[in-house]
Amino acid sequence: MNTPDWATAIRQQRQRLGKSQTQVAQESGLLNQTEVSRLERGLIHPTLDLGAAKLRALLGVLGWSGPQFAQATGLELGFVEGGALLGVRRLEADLRFATFPVQATASAGLKNTQTSEGLVSIPLEDLKALGVRPENVRVYAVNGDCMVSESVRAMGQSIAPGDRVAVDTGRMPKAGDVVVAWDGLNDMMLIKRYQEEGEHIVFYPARHSVPPVVRHRDDPVKIIGPVVWRGGPFRG
Repeated sequence: MNTPDWATAIRQQRQRLGKSQTQVAQESGLLNQTEVSRLERGLIHPTLDLGAAKLRALLGVLGWSGPQFAQATGLELGFVEGGALLGVRRLEADLRFATFPVQATASAGLKNTQTSEGLVSIPLEDLKALGVRPENVRVYAVNGDCMVSESVRAMGQSIAPGDRVAVDTGRMPKAGDVVVAWDGLNDMMLIKRYQEEGEHIVFYPARHSVPPVVRHRDDPVKIIGPVVWRGGPFRG
């Protein structure tokens, strides 16, 4: 099967930026490496199969505006009254992202929390809908699988290994919120569900077979912020 011209254009733009397929997936926060590979081979169609959110994320990572994408690939974006060009202009207006570096890894059960790398782009409209100011956002990579269980997977709320999570440092967490916190006793970042119980702060995993982390209020613990967004190459 011949590779479509639009697929070749996507691959060439990625290579022009010096990015691997894995980097594109990680920086998008929504795509995975398999999807990027299938896009570049013409096995899935960017405007028919991806959906608006993933397409916006792809264009953001590749540095394309709507018209630039249309010109490079020959594909039309949007079908609205007034013709395809108006559709492109409207989509371009929506392609506004805030890009954040991954600060570090946050442990979801693993002890190894070495600093991670990469960038994550989040649509500004999503942050606005969440009431989050971009300057308050910090992004972490998830290390471990204790935030995955059958119950949260059924609700679409799994936080899986390799996921990127954004926290709002300008918001105080509420009981039951999933938070990223610094545990000074173990000198590591962790991601768990937050509760206060008497004189203790308890960090609960989603997986019941993993014990919670219990700290006294006087212990060196700092809540970085509640998780307000998650995405990444893996989704349970």
